[in-house]
Amino acid sequence: MKIIILEDDEMLRLSLTFYLKSAGIQIIEFDNGADGIAYIQKEHKDIDLVITDLNLPFADGQHVIMAIKAIKNVTIKIIVLTSSGIESSELESFRLGADDFISKPFSPAVMKTRINKLLGTNA
Repeated sequence: MKIIILEDDEMLRLSLTFYLKSAGIQIIEFDNGADGIAYIQKEHKDIDLVITDLNLPFADGQHVIMAIKAIKNVTIKIIVLTSSGIESSELESFRLGADDFISKPFSPAVMKTRINKLLGTNA
């Protein structure tokens, strides 16, 4: 299983990466949307899930979602992870094609459970 994490909060990104790697999940991480989008467009066939913050430098989470959905025949699942608990942000994320929406702060165990549910795994 390969997951991309797009999060500009370094401590959050590193702790989530550590937690998921300890569960045997392959993680690639980026601190901005532009680098994440470039990687996803190039490597999309090997990616199972993208976890993206909405507020990212250079390209925000909505741009990330739109870029993923613009790739033909892609089945990458998307979880939006954000401190914005605004209903309109959540609705817009789902409208653009996100599969789940998690507000910060969050439990890593709950995140892992949602990942397993989306991907149909027990990693």
